[in-house]
Amino acid sequence: MFKVKNAGRPKNVGKTLSDEQEAKIIRRLIDTTPKQLKLKFALWTREAVQTLIKHELEIEMPISTVGHYLAKWQFTSKKPIKRAYERKDSATKAWLEETYPQIKKEAKKEEADIWWADETACVSIPSNLKGYAPIGSKNKPILNHPAQKFKINMISAITNTGKSMFALYDESVNIDKFIDFCQKVIDSNNGKKVFLIVDNLRVHHAKVVKAWEEENSKYIKLFYLPPYSPEFNPDEYLNQDYKKNANKNNIPKNQKELKENTQNYIENLQKNPQKIANFFQHPSVKYAC
Repeated sequence: MFKVKNAGRPKNVGKTLSDEQEAKIIRRLIDTTPKQLKLKFALWTREAVQTLIKHELEIEMPISTVGHYLAKWQFTSKKPIKRAYERKDSATKAWLEETYPQIKKEAKKEEADIWWADETACVSIPSNLKGYAPIGSKNKPILNHPAQKFKINMISAITNTGKSMFALYDESVNIDKFIDFCQKVIDSNNGKKVFLIVDNLRVHHAKVVKAWEEENSKYIKLFYLPPYSPEFNPDEYLNQDYKKNANKNNIPKNQKELKENTQNYIENLQKNPQKIANFFQHPSVKYAC
């Protein structure tokens, strides 16, 4: 009678890593991306690390063991920063090392204030709300809200000294609204020239805007962030704070209540210039302090 021989555990399956092997994998996780190593993963997930270990060390490691190693190495799952494929690192490098230092130098020479502006949609239902429930309970928190979604649009601008300006609109921001907002920033700046840094929204580059800027060159000058680089704009972190806090305690039932919540957020923020200045402490925008 033919008997199947028990071969035992396959070679290198579940093998414990040596200190040198651990150091090699940790270095790969810190210094490279899966794409750079031609692995078919967008991020370093447990499955990606499992594949990396097999690729680099020829060890087939169970996914649970991969998780234990990641915990040992003090790696945690984090929400990634989203970055467009179209973004060019050379442009962001030039912005940080050449363009912005020149803007800062020019502002000092002209005794101008540097403002940072951005537009955002203010939506009725926050996407990041969480509520407590007993561990193991099937009863999740219930968030009551209107079935119909609604929004308004906000333009904001801030300085690293805590000054701010806001405008709310029912419709999308067009050329006239953008120019109107720029004028409000000028009027609020106590006679000092405004250096306004914005992103590359088509409205910001419109010929009408350029003509208006030329006519008002004594009072304002526009500058543009590198394309697809929102994390370099301090006002982006104001937008994140708004979306996290403005509606969390009072879910608006209609657009009127959404405006009221937003207006309350704005008024409270303007009473706290230090909080505005603190948006510039985010690691990505400390260069603008």
